[in-house]
Amino acid sequence: MHMRRKTISKAALAAIVAAGLLAGCSSNSNNTTNNKTPDPGASPSASSGATTETKETNSKPVEITWGIHFQAAGVVENSPVQKWLEEKFNVKIKPVKVTDASIASGDIPDIFMLGDPANVSAYQNQGVLMSIDPNMLKEKMPEYSADIEKNSKLFQTVTFNDQLWAIPMFIDLKPYDLAMLWRKDWLDNVGITKVPQTLDEFEQAVYAFAQKDPDKNGKPDTYGLTGTATSTWSSGFYSIFGAFGVEPTMWQEKNGEIVNGSVMPETKEALAKLRQWYADGVIDPEFITDTQDSYRKKLYNNRIGVIEEQIAKGALPDSGTVTEMKSLNPDSDLVFAKNPKGPGGDGSWDWGVKSNFVVIGSKVKDQPEKLEKLFEILRAESTDEETINMTSLGVKGTHWDFAESGAAAGATKFLTSFEKQEQRDQEGIRLFSLGNITTQAYREKYSNPKLNEAIKTYSSAPNRTDALLFSVLPSDGKYKSDLTSLMQKYFAQIISGEIPLDDFDKFVSEWKARGGDELTKEANEMYQAQFKN
Repeated sequence: MHMRRKTISKAALAAIVAAGLLAGCSSNSNNTTNNKTPDPGASPSASSGATTETKETNSKPVEITWGIHFQAAGVVENSPVQKWLEEKFNVKIKPVKVTDASIASGDIPDIFMLGDPANVSAYQNQGVLMSIDPNMLKEKMPEYSADIEKNSKLFQTVTFNDQLWAIPMFIDLKPYDLAMLWRKDWLDNVGITKVPQTLDEFEQAVYAFAQKDPDKNGKPDTYGLTGTATSTWSSGFYSIFGAFGVEPTMWQEKNGEIVNGSVMPETKEALAKLRQWYADGVIDPEFITDTQDSYRKKLYNNRIGVIEEQIAKGALPDSGTVTEMKSLNPDSDLVFAKNPKGPGGDGSWDWGVKSNFVVIGSKVKDQPEKLEKLFEILRAESTDEETINMTSLGVKGTHWDFAESGAAAGATKFLTSFEKQEQRDQEGIRLFSLGNITTQAYREKYSNPKLNEAIKTYSSAPNRTDALLFSVLPSDGKYKSDLTSLMQKYFAQIISGEIPLDDFDKFVSEWKARGGDELTKEANEMYQAQFKN
């Protein structure tokens, strides 16, 4: 890994901390379909190399402060999974909830997860993290290292001053990639027999939904679609921007240069299209305040006829959004489809291979016994079936089972009383899981083949992902939040007709003057130094 990165400034640190450091993709947890894990009752693989019996009856347990999974609501003391880990690895665990406030107070866990390179960069600047020797990573976790090396650019996102500060996780088949979920019964009702594939066909359908009474109630109370005015990946309009070849806020490579999707000419074209749809009553006027959850509810409530949806939630008959829709509207019919193809191609927001990051607290560097124990656990969480399952699924037959009766591999399901994540958290399931640290072999063995096929069919990855793999730029803390807010304001006002379309050019000038030019310079420097093939 030959990488050079400047650490971010104190001003950058403050802004990033204020933005919330523990944000990460909610679908990156170990329970996503491409990361289902093995039967804890099964015999560990002889080739895994993981230590499967680590009890040392004559030695004192190693005390570990463990930052629980960052998506968990809170700590559960002495859960069954915690006790199991303590016995298996001869450790004494103190589970803690990691927050900006707890870190600022000096309460630094020995091991925890972070969601993004910006999180890692901010904590590294505070002296919270221990740097990780890449050679130690290869030595202590050889199986996982062999897999992650195939996505070696991920190391560069968390390498500052030529030192590695986190263990990257990767994900290949992403169940949270977005495509289109259509009301098939509405398409039928307005006389459209082909599920839209192109932007023109998409436009024809959403106009019909707004104008031709698709729910047959005799009232003008339907719209084609809605979205959000946010910059997050949950926006309902990303597939439309993608059809013009851009994704706002992402750094994109164009003719050998890195440019920001927010200010590309194609973005103005996409805004013009959305502006026209809004003016014609096709877009729900509440789009500015809508969220992913609210626009899903509008699908359920017969207000709109298509949404962007995660493949895992919409592509299969038993997917969550499909089953919820059916329970509320028994006569409804949903169909999944690819993002519409337009003049710039197709696609929607995509995280690429990036997942979360495992980090080690700075105090561990002076405790070699503890460091050795942490890597022992890390290796087991990446290769040992028993450990992976206990931390992410629980006990087979009690908490989970294979979806297909009698199966020894494939999709899994949680059993009665443990379908909800909060129920599993009370058992300690997930709290001590390290997510996508598992090897590729395990993912393939314990994934849902039907969902994997759906992801391959509908995902547009890697068409619309960040050219820098979401790395933090040196001046992000000074400018990024302000520029994102600026973009949100202008885009919402342009789409709603509050300001002229040509004010996009004012936005571009303002974006550049308020730090965009500096970020663009830094993005190009980083790309040339670290990411260009």
